[in-house]
Amino acid sequence: DLRETILGGGILLVSTAQGKVGRNVAALVGSSILNLVDAVIREQGSLPPDERRGALVVVDEMQTMPGVDYESMLSELGKFGASFILATQSLGKLEDLSRTMRDTVLANVGCLAAFQMAGTDARQLVWELGKERVSEDDVTSLDVHQCYVRATVGTERMDAFSMAVRPPEAGNPEAARRIREEALAYLTTAKDLELEESELQALRDRYRRELEELRRKQSGQQQSGQKKDGQQKNGQQSDGPPEEEAGGAEPQGPPRRNKPRSKRQGRDEGEQPEPAEPNEPSEPMEPTDEEEAEE
Repeated sequence: DLRETILGGGILLVSTAQGKVGRNVAALVGSSILNLVDAVIREQGSLPPDERRGALVVVDEMQTMPGVDYESMLSELGKFGASFILATQSLGKLEDLSRTMRDTVLANVGCLAAFQMAGTDARQLVWELGKERVSEDDVTSLDVHQCYVRATVGTERMDAFSMAVRPPEAGNPEAARRIREEALAYLTTAKDLELEESELQALRDRYRRELEELRRKQSGQQQSGQKKDGQQKNGQQSDGPPEEEAGGAEPQGPPRRNKPRSKRQGRDEGEQPEPAEPNEPSEPMEPTDEEEAEE
C-alpha cells in the first residue's frame, strides 16, 4: 500500500532497469509509481502543516519517465513536505520531456550539485553556481566523486563550494538477500507467471472445444428440423388428390403456350366473329287508321 508506506515513513525501492524489463515497461512502471506518490502527497493538503508527513523521492535518469508532470510536482508538492532528488546526465535531455522543463527545474532547485559534465551544460550552470566563483573549466575538469554545490539553508542561499562525496560502498549481501526474500511476499516470480499462463491457455483451449461442440450440435439440430419439415410436406401431398381430381376428371397435361394469331387466321379456322351488342328496343309506335280498319 503506497499510502501506508508514505504516511508510515516506510521505504519503497522500485527497480526500473531497462536491461531487465525493457525501456517501455520501465517508463510505464516508473511513471505510474511517481504519479501515485504525487496523489498521496497532495491528499495531505487538508491537514495542518505540522501533521503532514514529509516524503523524499529519489529519481535516477528522470528523462526516461516521460509520463510524469515534474513541473507541477516541483512547484506545488514542496509545501506539502515533499522533497525530490532528480538525476540526469545532460540538461539537453530535459527538453525531450518539455520545452520549459529545464527552466522549471533550475528555478525550483534548492540544492544544486554539479558533477563533471559537458561544456554546453557547464556554460549554463556557471550562472547558477556563481560565475564569479566558478568557471566553465572548473566544472568540466572535475575529478570523479567531486562536485560543486549551491545549497540553500533555511531562507539563505549559500555561495557555491566544492565537495568530495564518498564512493559507493560494496553493500551488505545479507541485507540484500533479506530484502529480496521479503519482496517475494508481494511479487510474482517468473515460474508462477509461466504456470498461470499455462493454466489460462488450457482454459482457452477448453473454451474453444466446448464452443465448437455447441456449434456442431446446433447445426445438427437445424438440419434434422429441416428434414422433418420436408417429410411432413411430402406426406400431406400424398394423402389424396384434390377435390377436382376426385370427381373423375382427367388430369390435364402441361399447358401449351398459345401463339398469337392474326385476324385472318382466325377467320380461316371458322371462328365466329364476336356478336355485336344488341340495340336498345325502341318505343312502340301507335297504329295508323288503316291498320285499325284492317283489324
